[in-house]
Amino acid sequence: MLWSRYDATTIGIDIPSVNASAPAIQPSARARISLRVPPGATATDAQDALVKHVYARVPWHLRCSVQRVASGDPFVSTLEGPGHEALKAGLEESYGKPIATTGQGGSIPLCNVFQRTFPDAEILLYGVEEPSCLIHAPNESVAPSEIEHIALAEALFLRRYGASTSKPKSADLTRKLLSQ
Repeated sequence: MLWSRYDATTIGIDIPSVNASAPAIQPSARARISLRVPPGATATDAQDALVKHVYARVPWHLRCSVQRVASGDPFVSTLEGPGHEALKAGLEESYGKPIATTGQGGSIPLCNVFQRTFPDAEILLYGVEEPSCLIHAPNESVAPSEIEHIALAEALFLRRYGASTSKPKSADLTRKLLSQ
């Protein structure tokens, strides 16, 4: 369950290219590391621990510097409420089978802002990602049938949610959004 653990991934590295390489010790190298922070932790604490880990392992009296670019705390969505129920029903009708829920990937820090600003709103995250789509890979693609199913599921969701009588204070949320 990768989504429930910390994960540090090198997403970029600057060293001489193959064309510019030489059989010599390189004077410097630079890398960008993405740190995935699981629910229950804070981004600042996780980043502090990673920086401490990196500094503790610098070999041979070399110099190391860390520049923190950004951080975002993990977001945990709820699986309850009229929006979730309407989306679940729409997905199940479109695909013809029960939904499966999983924790996924990194977080979208903006979701925490939405959650703080609109505490009664449901924030639902899902994506068009069948197993063979190779999400975020250079050859990423989505099967046309997946787009068809998700479009139908969204239409069914909107119809069901619009007809729901148990929406959370939607008029209050709309007024709050328009006043900002």
